[in-house]
Amino acid sequence: MIQEATIDRVLDRLERGTEDYETEIRDFAESQPELMDYLTNEDTEAFTEEERALLMFAALVIYQSVDDERAGIPVAGGEEIAQAEEHNYEIFGRSKASSFRDRLTPFFEDSEEEELLAFVEDLVLADEEEEDSISGEAREPFFATLKTVVDVLT
Repeated sequence: MIQEATIDRVLDRLERGTEDYETEIRDFAESQPELMDYLTNEDTEAFTEEERALLMFAALVIYQSVDDERAGIPVAGGEEIAQAEEHNYEIFGRSKASSFRDRLTPFFEDSEEEELLAFVEDLVLADEEEEDSISGEAREPFFATLKTVVDVLT
C-alpha cells in the first residue's frame, strides 16, 4: 500500500514547484501514454477547465507516489484502463446509498490502496466554496477516473 507520507511528500514537492510542472506532466505522458490519452480524452471535456487541471494534478500525484514506492511501474494498456473504468462504474451502479460519501465506501472495502483513495476522496468532497472544488455532477466521473488511475498503476 502506498503510504500517506509518500503522498504528502509528492504533494509538497509539486506544490512548492521545485520541478517544472510541464516537464513533470510530459514525463508522466511519456511513461504512461495510454493513461494520458485516457485522462485527456473527450470524456473529460465535460469537466470544467479547473476540474481538468485538478484531475491532471491528482493523476500526477498518484503516479509519482506509486513511482516513489515501487520500481518499474508497468505501462497501462488501453484494454486494462477500459476494464478498470467499467468495473468502477459498476460499483457506483450497485450502490444504493443516498450520500456521495457513502457511495464511496465499497471502493475502500475492496482496495489495498486506501491512502490513495482517501486523497482522491478529499479532492472530490472538498467544500464547494473552495476555489478548486469539484461540482456535484462531476464528482462521480472524477472519482471513477482517478480510481481507474489508481487501479492500473497499482
